[in-house]
Amino acid sequence: MPGTVLLVNWFSRSWILLVYGMVGVPAPLQPTGSGDTFSAYILQLVILILALVMGLTWSIFDRRRSSYIRLHGWLRVLARYALAFALLSYAFSKVIPTQFIHLQNSQLAESYGRSSPMGLLWKFMGYSTAYTFFGGCAELLPAVFLLFRRTALLGSLLAFAVMLNVVMLNFCYDVPVKLYSLNLLLLSMFLILPDTSRLFNIFVLNASAQPSNLREPVLSHNSVRRTALVLKFTVLAIFLVRTVVSSVSRYREVEARTAPSAYPLTTRGFHWIQEEPFNR
Repeated sequence: MPGTVLLVNWFSRSWILLVYGMVGVPAPLQPTGSGDTFSAYILQLVILILALVMGLTWSIFDRRRSSYIRLHGWLRVLARYALAFALLSYAFSKVIPTQFIHLQNSQLAESYGRSSPMGLLWKFMGYSTAYTFFGGCAELLPAVFLLFRRTALLGSLLAFAVMLNVVMLNFCYDVPVKLYSLNLLLLSMFLILPDTSRLFNIFVLNASAQPSNLREPVLSHNSVRRTALVLKFTVLAIFLVRTVVSSVSRYREVEARTAPSAYPLTTRGFHWIQEEPFNR
């Protein structure tokens, strides 16, 4: 969200200090670039414990109420937009190829066995710009569907499929974004969960399904509804413009830094190998 950088940084820094204080380890002065550090796992555990304690306490003090229809509706809206904006960020880093760059001389000269699991994945993706673009479109499509309540379920299903693949890649190739991608996968599961019975009837029982009984938040006054709609598209437009401009700027920097040399390969440390036998 534009204008919230300071708030987000303060919130994140407070959590880091809290977690490191609990385990008795000094907090790092600079970020490590990894989302799967020891403190990140401890943070997830702390959040889970706090959620369980707060949920149990709330349920005890408000045990007479059986459901929270309006609160659940707003929570789904928050989850939809959080997942959509995350997917949009990842999508544009692939549509405008900045996440995976073209193979460089040092990578081409490196032996296969020296590649780390993550390095192997990055080389595989960086080799084909077309496939990287396809991966970005696969993340862009569910993000667009999640922005509208009528297509939210379709977007959640597509997001689940896309994020399941991302989670498997992160775990199998040791990419240090396992926790974050897993949280995005759980967000898509949370959005799908209320419609599981309807989906089961359609895809398994080949039976008809009733319309969804989920009650989306409804703004009563037309002026409030119009204001919310304008605000929604304004924030979305600002986010997209900033994301695209940032991606294009980074792409130009990467291209300028990694532009292929005009000299032939043999002058850059590469040597041709005789393919045919010397004696026939």
